[in-house]
Amino acid sequence: MTKLLSKNLLSPLLIAIAVWVAGGTLAIANESKTAPNSLTVSKSTEASAEEIENTTQANEIKSGDWAYQTLQALGNKYSCGNTPTDGKTLSREEFATSLNGCVQSIEQLVARRKVRKLKKRRSNPAPAVVTPPPVAPEVIPEPTPVAPPAPVEPEVSQQDLDRLKQLVQSFSTELQAVDSRVRELDAKVTKVKDQSFSTTTKLVGEAIFAINGLAGGPSTASRNTIFADRVRLNFRSSFTGKDLLLVRLQSRNTNSFAGTPSGTNMTRFGFEGSEENATYVSRLQYQLPLSATSKVFIETVGNEFNDNYYNFNPEHQAAATGAITRFGRFNPVYRLSNEGAGIGVDTKLSPNLGLVLSYAVPKLPIAGVTTETVNNPNSGSGLFNGSNVIFSQLTLKPSDDVNFGLIYARTYTTNGTVLSGNTGSAFANNPFNGAPTSGNHYSVLGSVNLSKNLVLSAWGGLTQANREAAGGGSADIWNYAATLAVKDFGSQGSTLGFVVGMQPKVTSNSTGTRVDRDTSLHLETFYKYKVSDNLYITPGLLLLTNPEHNASNATEYLGTVRTTFVF
Repeated sequence: MTKLLSKNLLSPLLIAIAVWVAGGTLAIANESKTAPNSLTVSKSTEASAEEIENTTQANEIKSGDWAYQTLQALGNKYSCGNTPTDGKTLSREEFATSLNGCVQSIEQLVARRKVRKLKKRRSNPAPAVVTPPPVAPEVIPEPTPVAPPAPVEPEVSQQDLDRLKQLVQSFSTELQAVDSRVRELDAKVTKVKDQSFSTTTKLVGEAIFAINGLAGGPSTASRNTIFADRVRLNFRSSFTGKDLLLVRLQSRNTNSFAGTPSGTNMTRFGFEGSEENATYVSRLQYQLPLSATSKVFIETVGNEFNDNYYNFNPEHQAAATGAITRFGRFNPVYRLSNEGAGIGVDTKLSPNLGLVLSYAVPKLPIAGVTTETVNNPNSGSGLFNGSNVIFSQLTLKPSDDVNFGLIYARTYTTNGTVLSGNTGSAFANNPFNGAPTSGNHYSVLGSVNLSKNLVLSAWGGLTQANREAAGGGSADIWNYAATLAVKDFGSQGSTLGFVVGMQPKVTSNSTGTRVDRDTSLHLETFYKYKVSDNLYITPGLLLLTNPEHNASNATEYLGTVRTTFVF
């Protein structure tokens, strides 16, 4: 249809043919009378040669010009869409686009009248002679509802077609450009359809290039600067329009400074991890709605509570564009699932009240095997017989700018590790030196929009750990933080962020050992600079006092320049 229309747009000869085809349906006006369907324009019935010449040479079409008034009158009479109505001055290209639409509308009107005329000319066959049936008792039928009459389409007059022909001739160059753009768009759409690998799947990609460095800390610390990367390909498929199957492929080579270089997990980046750029499935999740206000999350690998549920630190949470450190992104309680498997339900009890319930099996390192996972059939592992996490969150939203939350989580780990999500001190993650450990985790969280561009978030958390082995034992582990984000700082889409807090610290331990005697402060800043919708550059710096909550350790400085590509 596009090809046919474009030919009619550019060829006055074809418009004349359409007039001939319409035949008797065209109401031809007398020279001395005004036809009932003719246009009324403010200047004159016909365009003068001077007006046509002025229109052809003008760069802009104004509301008082002959061409503007003629197209406006045609649009009103024949219900053409996208014709000028508000008196706005148009460029020649804009005017040609409106003219293009009006020519199409009039062409379709002429074609419909031709079909109706041909139907009327068909002769009906003579009725066959039929013997009348016996007279039946008269039955009075119920009255049939009368449908409203169909709207009567106006006949296209010869004068209107002549005016349309004059417009097409005056804007032939611009109409050709419009036709070329339509053809290019059609070609692109066809190419996308031909090259689409799936009608149900969308690919979302992300690549991080980062230059990372460490200074200060132990005298034996490595001072190397490294060049690191992480690449993710997310395949998002929907089969009903409301569900989601997420498959994530990941490759990364971002080695941590937490080992020998710094001697503490407190210097972990938020995007680190290394499989030497081997590609693997890092996340496999299926989401589906239970109702209009409830959604269920099922994951066989890559379960992280922060990815599924609101974590009260919206401007810092993203590993690729938010805070640079693991601790600075959000409360460590969201990391208790440790990228394992899980199932959870997020539901809105009311517009201002939400509830999350989730169960997860974390991936944990254990002696003799690589990891303890949900698919490990050995004794003391699997779905219910090994380490596990029960997670619950209550969210209160009194207004659009204020969010508060309460979290309770219950954990059991067979080797007592990852109790603080691999943030904080070594004692905070393993307070009983490898013994089976249970934990009750309590957190209070909040986020407030102080203004359009200023977001303040904070949290505080307490873990009460219990040694599940002969002799027992208990320990208290605390952490807290406050974050501030200044949105659109310097440029639209850029963000300046700050983090101040204390990473998880063992404040008491009934065993008398593995207690953090001093306090470390986490001071972080970053600036996410938006180059474009697909490119961000984020320099960031962490200043960590008393690493491992030990005043004997020198202050450490962790820095990065992180470049993120989104596609």
